[in-house]
Amino acid sequence: MPSILAWSRIRSPWILYMCTGACNACDIEVLAALAPKYDVERFGILLKGSPRHADVLIVTGAVSRQVAPRLKRIYEQMPDPKFVIAAGTCATSGGVYWGCYNVLGGIDKV
Repeated sequence: MPSILAWSRIRSPWILYMCTGACNACDIEVLAALAPKYDVERFGILLKGSPRHADVLIVTGAVSRQVAPRLKRIYEQMPDPKFVIAAGTCATSGGVYWGCYNVLGGIDKV
């Protein structure tokens, strides 16, 4: 059992969080999950401030044309293997901002 725990800590995900701007409902949920109440650090999940140290990019908010190049640059700076999580309706499809002139839709359009 100790070897499994040691292996899981070596392979633990390091997270970079990015809010692209929206109503902040999903933002509150993600930040609550990372707060001390749930203590995700006990599982080895760490919040990082640099994309060069992150394995997982969590994105909330609608992806606009202004944010898309920054989001792509952050993704390119992350080391392999890298994963992206779109949290909430705004990040997956544009949410309530769908159809606005500046919103691309989901994060898959970047």
